[in-house]
Amino acid sequence: MTKKKITGIAIVGLIVLCAGAVIAMKAAQPEAAESATIITAKQAQLASIESYNEGQNSFSDSFNPIIRERTLRDSGRKSVGLFIKNVYFRIVGDVAFDTTQLSAVLIPKTPGDPIVLDDPTSFIFHPLNGQVTLPPKALSALFNQYLTDYDDSQLRNIQASTRDDGQLRVEGEAAKIPGVWLPFHMTGQVTLEQGHLFVYRPDEIKIGPMKAKGLLEAINLELSKLLQIESEGAGFSGNNVVLDLNHALPPPEQSVHVANMQIDSAGVHLDITSDRDPEFPDPVVKSDSYVMLQGGDIRIQRAVITDARLQLMARDGGKLNASLYNYREQMVNGVLDATPAGEIAIYLSDYVPVDYVGSALPEDSDAS
Repeated sequence: MTKKKITGIAIVGLIVLCAGAVIAMKAAQPEAAESATIITAKQAQLASIESYNEGQNSFSDSFNPIIRERTLRDSGRKSVGLFIKNVYFRIVGDVAFDTTQLSAVLIPKTPGDPIVLDDPTSFIFHPLNGQVTLPPKALSALFNQYLTDYDDSQLRNIQASTRDDGQLRVEGEAAKIPGVWLPFHMTGQVTLEQGHLFVYRPDEIKIGPMKAKGLLEAINLELSKLLQIESEGAGFSGNNVVLDLNHALPPPEQSVHVANMQIDSAGVHLDITSDRDPEFPDPVVKSDSYVMLQGGDIRIQRAVITDARLQLMARDGGKLNASLYNYREQMVNGVLDATPAGEIAIYLSDYVPVDYVGSALPEDSDAS
């Protein structure tokens, strides 16, 4: 084969290769264009989500501002907003508030930590504004399951009832001498002092078959000399019973100011105020009964959620009956849903009663 023929064949081969490359490039262009379109669409979706979330974050600024540098693991906020609407909200057991509407913030005791729902001792519950009711059943449980639930307690089987005339009636058993239990009942008014002290002033005291109030006055002896409550947040003062709402409830620690109190047959109604009264955020899901956690960081089970938008509702669609101490069981037996923006809706199962609540004895008490 001559040199000219070899050169010609090489040129033809090169032309064929170039043509093939051009054809391949043209064939790949639609695929590359499609890939670019997918990426652009995804970036647009992310921008839309971030814009929506930024609006929610701006809402949180009004009552829970950013106080430190934000990171992917830290919203930079001091607390978590809590909004409760038409919920029977249990702290633990039957110690509960029938909540018409309440805004609050949960403040971690260690700044920068998330709110850990499984450790109520690690944060402070600070109600901002709203209306709640302490039903008679819950008031009875506060004493029976918490304030007088310790060895050598001088009170047991307490039953509280409230009346439309504003009177509080308390019945139970008392033992000044260990093992000798006598029935008692007291009836009287409750006054509010300093925004968190409930002072029960019974005008009738009966221990066993004896009407004790007149006798105590006649011999210049006060009820506080006969009976004691060792728990923090409750005690006798003279013939009165004093309950400190900021210390008498199970953890979390409370910081509450009650502006007004009213008693009727439904219970003790409390109007709570503070220097802040934030509007309720839009719920994740429209509902007449829910708990909403908005802004700040919260740990639920093993997951930490930053700049939370989390809503709790009843799985059966009715009024939510939720327990802080028992939320895991209600959540495990419930349903979890999420929105494209990362908001979470949890439909809790029915509340199942718990058998035991730790007593309210001070930590340095020798009683066991």
